[in-house]
Amino acid sequence: MLLASLGLFVAGCGTPHGSSIVRPRTQWPGAIARPRQDRTATVEPAPRRSNPAATPPRPASDGLAAIPRSRWASTGPVDGRVNPLNGVARITVHHEGWTSFFHTDENTTADRIEQIRQVHVRDRGWGDIGYHYIIDRAGRAWQCRSLRYQGAHVANNNENNLGVMLLGNFDKQTPSSAQIDCLVATLRSLMATHRVPTHRVYTHQELSPSACPGRNLQPRVVSLRQGGHLA
Repeated sequence: MLLASLGLFVAGCGTPHGSSIVRPRTQWPGAIARPRQDRTATVEPAPRRSNPAATPPRPASDGLAAIPRSRWASTGPVDGRVNPLNGVARITVHHEGWTSFFHTDENTTADRIEQIRQVHVRDRGWGDIGYHYIIDRAGRAWQCRSLRYQGAHVANNNENNLGVMLLGNFDKQTPSSAQIDCLVATLRSLMATHRVPTHRVYTHQELSPSACPGRNLQPRVVSLRQGGHLA
């Protein structure tokens, strides 16, 4: 199993709707960087997942072949904490921004995504995981927040903004070739479906002060745009 709790530092590039998050001081015991569990918090149970072979990627409502949300999520969004997306006019690319992540198997990846969702909902007070899609190290796209709702990935810039995140910390590691290939395919599909032009594909730091998506992914996204690879 993955770490039991990712604490308040998971998916560090995500930002709420314009408000700052006050994080409690965290103690890090031993050699394993594992946040102290908040005993007063209710931790959502991990989902029961079927055999990976039984849940192959399938086209999402926007035509993108992605692993369905039911493969990893233990519950849906929190009513009253989500706002309508009101259509897609731009796309923003992120990295996870927590510890380096190299796993490629579906079960470990599903655990990571579900724990990110739990931190976003339980500790940050958001209505759901902040991103609409996540791309894993093996080059698979995962459905996350429904496209009916705004994400929580760029402060004050979430309306009409579709969020795509790549698992890993790209200040500390580099994206895999499979991730980049999947990112290109995912962006092309989403751009075609929602009629988003290349110049409206951004990275987090291009819209809001942030190091996201990391020094090893930022230039790759710029190169994809400038080289015509998304057209």
